[in-house]
Amino acid sequence: MKYIINGRFLSQRITGVQRYAREIVAELDKICDDLDIEIAVPTDVKNSLEYSNIKVTKIGKRSGLFWEQTEFARYVRRQHAISINLCNSAPLRGNKIVTIHDAKVKAHPEFFSWKFRVWYNFLFFNVIRKSQAVITVSEFSKQEIIKYYRCVPEKIQIIYNAWQHYAPISIDSGILNKFSLCEKEYIFALGSLEPNKNLKWILQAARNNPQEIFIIGGGINEKVFSKFDVSLPDNVRLTGYLSDIEAKSLMHFCKAFVFPSFYEGFGIPPMEAMVAGADRVIVSDIPVMHEIFGTSVDYLDPHEGEEFHWDLSFVHESYEQVLQRFSWEKSAARLKSILESVR
Repeated sequence: MKYIINGRFLSQRITGVQRYAREIVAELDKICDDLDIEIAVPTDVKNSLEYSNIKVTKIGKRSGLFWEQTEFARYVRRQHAISINLCNSAPLRGNKIVTIHDAKVKAHPEFFSWKFRVWYNFLFFNVIRKSQAVITVSEFSKQEIIKYYRCVPEKIQIIYNAWQHYAPISIDSGILNKFSLCEKEYIFALGSLEPNKNLKWILQAARNNPQEIFIIGGGINEKVFSKFDVSLPDNVRLTGYLSDIEAKSLMHFCKAFVFPSFYEGFGIPPMEAMVAGADRVIVSDIPVMHEIFGTSVDYLDPHEGEEFHWDLSFVHESYEQVLQRFSWEKSAARLKSILESVR
């Protein structure tokens, strides 16, 4: 049996979903010499990809969703192969394994336009029903897929995210001078305007805690806030886009890293903050955060940006006890076992 990885993610900006695909494919390449696997990518992918066992093939003339549903799907059928899809989307036709990271479009339809909702609900219902196996990233997401898409539990396999991609990144103390900060005197968050990321919580927390400095990292700026008619408190600073070194350094030197999301399938940034050595990691009090992080973190109410009241005397589970549960190597081995069972 031949397997062809959907390489559309290599033409996309790297967020958590694309990170998942990149890291698992890199680890799978190290252990798949007994399987026939290639990765098909659109011709506009500029990356120079080098794998030891996975063949890279550029196909088609198009890109994006249209490439995936036509040229990639046709290529898989002609090869009599099974497609491996790691980023929430897959061809409607043909044999496939699909990864659905979360059921956010069903659980929180208010976060999306009606066009987006209609397409992704149609897509998810069909690819889940027609896939040889469905992969997701947590027990929470598994239960959500069962609930909203009526998938039988036996069909869903869990392959977790991990953190090893963050370990080799260095810490740069110059980040403090760059943003005029003092070590352990600011609260850091990675910002996004996606509704589930709950940026409003940080702004409300800043207003209620004027003695604290809040740093929001990410590709957003003050023009964005004015567009949405949201004022920026005086104790909030925006960094704009951050490199991996800058983001990890800000995590390392912060007083606390906060992650106030309403909804996540997994949530990689708090794990990255652990790897960076953040003194305190504070996450939303939602089921998936408890599943992944247990008692190693503090929890906040995502609906209220109140004063911080974490108990500094509380003995947390060590970061190491959490981190040792997850690795891209383990996740790739799990994917390989699923491929073998499908074969």
